[in-house]
Amino acid sequence: MLSHKSKDMVFNFFENAKNLEIGGAISNVVRDMNEWYSFDHIIAGNARLKIVAKDRELGILDHLFEGGGLSWIVYVRIINNGHGSTTTWTFLKPDGLTDEHFEEQLKDLM
Repeated sequence: MLSHKSKDMVFNFFENAKNLEIGGAISNVVRDMNEWYSFDHIIAGNARLKIVAKDRELGILDHLFEGGGLSWIVYVRIINNGHGSTTTWTFLKPDGLTDEHFEEQLKDLM
């Protein structure tokens, strides 16, 4: 994702999982005392995520997603690009999920 916003501004936005409601794939985000964010996901139903690696200077904001009986880490990188920032999400298919179902979930995120 390309943005005209700085790396720090984008990092601040994604650091708060409540902001992910804006995309429409999740709703009713609630943060609990154990650093987990619980929410309703359009495919997985009741789900949650937790930031598992965070480094503001390097733009690392990886999170563990659990939902639909599966869990996986989503690797997020936010870098300066000279005109703002670029954010990338790397999704690795978890064991137990068919290629078709994995691709369907990714399509709903785009």
